[in-house]
Amino acid sequence: MALQCLATQLGKSIDDLPPINVKISVFHSAVATFHAPSDPSGMHGMRRERIRSTPSWRGREARRDCAFVVENETQNGMRGMAVVRVILLFSFEYEGIYYPCALVEWFKRVRQDPVTVMWVVCPDSTRGIRDRSVLHLDSFLRGAHLIPVYGDEALPADFHYSYSLDAFQAFYVNKFIDHHANEIVF
Repeated sequence: MALQCLATQLGKSIDDLPPINVKISVFHSAVATFHAPSDPSGMHGMRRERIRSTPSWRGREARRDCAFVVENETQNGMRGMAVVRVILLFSFEYEGIYYPCALVEWFKRVRQDPVTVMWVVCPDSTRGIRDRSVLHLDSFLRGAHLIPVYGDEALPADFHYSYSLDAFQAFYVNKFIDHHANEIVF
């Protein structure tokens, strides 16, 4: 994972890298700082929020937050972003350069719902296996909130919310969670 992140940053194939020995540090959260022009708080509309990926949240189940990743800065709103679930936050140093990275699972854009005006995403997979990759943290914009597309079936009485991102086939990207999301998710 760390080598793939390094190869990507250096613009090389992982096979072109010399054998290296790096210390990898694992973290359970990262802070995203982003510009929110409609928010007068902070320094000129700057906003900070924490994105978590921890194996045990408050002594219980794992917490794996979702986030927006900028894929194309020339496209506005969701057309230039993707949604990912953060599986692992880690960093390493190579030749004096610090690389903060994340192992993520991808969601693909499906459509914009005409009733809710929210984007619908579904887990991206290849032959039934969730697509994962390593990203540099500089590509992260901010946290994302997903709402399952529930359908008509009732949930089991013992269904635990921590299974939601694995149990449902599609999700609404909640642009109404706060005014910052409403500004960027269109």
